[in-house]
Amino acid sequence: MHNLSRWMPGIAFCANFDGRDAIWMIRRINGSNVTLADIDNKSVLVKPEAELEECLENKALQFMADDRYNGEIVFQDLPEEYQKETARRYAYVREFLDSDDQKRSKKKLEKIIEKVAEKIDDDTPPAWNTFNNWLNKYFNAGCRIKGLYPNDPKKGRRDIRVDPRVREIIDQSVKLYFKNGQMLVSSIHQMVEAKVLKHNLSNPDDLLAIPAYSTVDYHIKKRSYQEHVKGRIGKNAARYECANVGEAPQTSRILERVEADHTPLDINVLHDETRTLLGRPTLTLLIDHYSRMVMGFQISFEEPSYASAAMAIGSAILPKKDLLEFYGVEGDWPAHGVMEMLVADNGTEFWGDNLDMAISEVGSVLQYAPVRSPNYKGVVERFFLTLRTGLIDSLPGKTNGVGNGSDEYIAQNEAKLTLSEFKKIFLTWLVNIYHLEPHGKAEKSPLDLWNESAREFPVVEEDAKRIETALMCSDTRTLQRSGIQYENLEYNSDPLRDIYRREGVVELLIRYSPFDIGHIYVWDELNRIYIRVPCVNYRYAKGLSMYAHKAIRKRINTARKSYKDNVILQRAKVELFGDLESLHDRNVRKKSQATAKKAARIHSLGVEEFSANTILNDPAPVVIQNIQAEEVTDDWEVW
Repeated sequence: MHNLSRWMPGIAFCANFDGRDAIWMIRRINGSNVTLADIDNKSVLVKPEAELEECLENKALQFMADDRYNGEIVFQDLPEEYQKETARRYAYVREFLDSDDQKRSKKKLEKIIEKVAEKIDDDTPPAWNTFNNWLNKYFNAGCRIKGLYPNDPKKGRRDIRVDPRVREIIDQSVKLYFKNGQMLVSSIHQMVEAKVLKHNLSNPDDLLAIPAYSTVDYHIKKRSYQEHVKGRIGKNAARYECANVGEAPQTSRILERVEADHTPLDINVLHDETRTLLGRPTLTLLIDHYSRMVMGFQISFEEPSYASAAMAIGSAILPKKDLLEFYGVEGDWPAHGVMEMLVADNGTEFWGDNLDMAISEVGSVLQYAPVRSPNYKGVVERFFLTLRTGLIDSLPGKTNGVGNGSDEYIAQNEAKLTLSEFKKIFLTWLVNIYHLEPHGKAEKSPLDLWNESAREFPVVEEDAKRIETALMCSDTRTLQRSGIQYENLEYNSDPLRDIYRREGVVELLIRYSPFDIGHIYVWDELNRIYIRVPCVNYRYAKGLSMYAHKAIRKRINTARKSYKDNVILQRAKVELFGDLESLHDRNVRKKSQATAKKAARIHSLGVEEFSANTILNDPAPVVIQNIQAEEVTDDWEVW
């Protein structure tokens, strides 16, 4: 195969990874990394291109479209003329295999050819050396008849006969074709011609031949269809064109397929303490396709993002006992475990390498639903409708949508439930009503279907800390003598100093939660462990979200003050939250309510209960004081 088309989406090859032979399809190219998918069991691997090149060189990797390997095509799939030719060749080969002597002398092969030609009435028998080539192909294919398939469609030169320098000019110019400007092939050819002429004028003793229009057109057409659509029409069109289309597959057990989606809830809620209007929260939900059991959810005012999606996934994987106890809800909610496949929509929070890699790390596969194909995630879409009609429609503060209901009905003014009250009502309805009633065409409830399947396929309880670190946001930072600096905050601890004594200045992988920047986790490559490292200014950062921290920094930047002054950071935090309290005080006295979603997001309302279980049991926040924070002594938490 040609090098330029070797590693591209849609190309399949046979290789042994993880101790088993399988056929792998290239799913995507991300820089120097190639994402591979097993076409049989849907497992996904990420391999560096250099490693694949080494496997190919060592003949440990075989392209399915290679001349010497006819892939998985069977005899019945060949055109009729190729079937006849294959049968003719096999007649000669079989006669050789039935002979007593397996020597391939010219005299012997000619006798076999004469005998078989007369038997099958072959007017054009092969020459003895052609027959010998058939035998070689048959044995090289593992004594399978596919080695005798005609290779007529693969004949001809596959490489363009041009100077490598001209080829480089063509490759650089062809990139302009795959832009939204939609240049014509003729324009690209003129650009190539101009560059070659420029070279010839500057180098009269080293002239290059100007490539023909067809040569440039060949280079353009050999690119993948996805690249054509993405470059000529746009990324959104490429996602729509190249996504899976059709009905969602059937499932036979729990955790085989879990669907995820976001939606703004059709209800307005109030602040828990001030009872001022916050507005409509966003629900992120994961539901098991087989049982219709809700795996996990997140209700907050955080904008749909990697962080909100990761927290909902974490809540789905971990047990729900602590969550039910936190809200005082009685009932049985056994759903937990790592899903085999997570099906998500095409939102930006799901389209990212961070989430894709995190899902792979916990042991699942992330699959994207086609654009404008709600039936592909029909289970979660149906749940949203059931939630709207079965619960929210009867609650105060519900929204009726544009053009529905009386003009005198103002949903904001009818809001009576706080965010925590609504969550408790939602959990009670979910556990004690929705999970106990059959849905769709099912004859049993989600709880019964889950329990029956769990008895046949037991679910392993995952370690909460492992899931937490796997789903946290990741980044790299340089370890200095003073520790690690992230977003103008210093992080340090005794174990981190030990790493500095061992490694010196080095790049380290860190993981952090956007909803609590009081600590980070640092990956110790040598010991293969995560180390919990607190913020040096722990009193300031504990329980503070990244969003609120950036808002504080913005205030400081406006005042042109230093980010590193801990006293100024603490004062800015007091001022920021003091202004929010004033906003609540003003808003609570108004007859016509206005939403305070920005305040809700700064307070991280609705996100605290879905981090690791330890967050649910954290002590009350530390009161901010204008003093230097003391370093936490019990900060060496390793797993």
